Amino acid sequence: MQCKELKVWRKMGEQLASGHEVEAMSEEWLAKMEKEQTLYNHGMVRLLPGGWLYPASYLEYADRIYNFKFRSSDVVVMTMPKSGTTWMQEILWTMLHNPDLNHPQADEPIYHRSPEIDLDMILDGKGLEGVSIDHFMKAFQDTCPGRKLEDGMAFQMCELISDPRVIKSHLPLSLLPSDLLDQAKVVYVARSPKDVVVSLYYFFRVMKLFSFTGSFDSFVKHFMNNDLIYTPYWLHVKEAWQKRDHPNMHFVFYEDLQSDIMTQLQKINDFMGTNLTQKQLTNVAENSSFVSMKSRGEPVKDMGVFIPDAHKELGGYFRKGIVGDWRNHFSPQLEEEMNQWIQSHARDIGITFK
Repeated sequence: MQCKELKVWRKMGEQLASGHEVEAMSEEWLAKMEKEQTLYNHGMVRLLPGGWLYPASYLEYADRIYNFKFRSSDVVVMTMPKSGTTWMQEILWTMLHNPDLNHPQADEPIYHRSPEIDLDMILDGKGLEGVSIDHFMKAFQDTCPGRKLEDGMAFQMCELISDPRVIKSHLPLSLLPSDLLDQAKVVYVARSPKDVVVSLYYFFRVMKLFSFTGSFDSFVKHFMNNDLIYTPYWLHVKEAWQKRDHPNMHFVFYEDLQSDIMTQLQKINDFMGTNLTQKQLTNVAENSSFVSMKSRGEPVKDMGVFIPDAHKELGGYFRKGIVGDWRNHFSPQLEEEMNQWIQSHARDIGITFK
């Protein structure tokens, strides 16, 4: 994969359309983090206020994403990574496009049917150099004929996929259009941070993009210190939680989806106004189950993005899909440290995880 030359230096210290200012991460910080993982060709930045951590290549897309034109028929799946994102994408796309399980495009990877608006910045990863993404390229060419690759693959796919669009984002509300909730529906999935960090740890170990080699304890501390891409976790959740009563926001816990999927599907059905029958909701549940999704293979078909031995040993996108796996990973000391971190932030937000 070839990375285009970026001119992001012009925006260092400047204000984005969202009102955030850009702060470049220091060479010292980058060197420290690169002892355990692969980073990005053009470095990383924090956006203030908030402290959002992204590859510097995000600056090439930030204002375009903030000014993206959402439609009333759109639904946006918002999450912190590894919070049930792919699961919810499949649920919503099936409800909107394939409730009778007969859509001709249903076997296409979910990343093609439901693209991620902020994905393009990831392609600046040093770990992706030389990696083939032929499947993604074909999806772009099929969806965006005549469009220029350098204008963003995923971003343009979000523009041109068929209505009703199901668009994924790991960005917080404050970096998406200010009128998003007035223009489209948002489904936000929150997951216990203990299970999030476990799933994220394995994801970082399996993907060439990250190639994480540090210990689990080290990874958890990076997560709590907001030193991993897409953090801070709590502010991301807080921004959505504060909007949970907005008529176009459906806030759902991953743990509730796991414990009673049919009840949660009915709530989503009511929120979306899809008016699906009980049989159709059962179709959605079965088609989006962990077993069913895993049997259809990785949502990313370009297997070169995975570290082969790690993928074989640890799994890829679909590892376990359960609640409570954190108990198999935390030492008593680390658990106590994270418990205190959770309690202080959850109390401030007014949110409780089961």
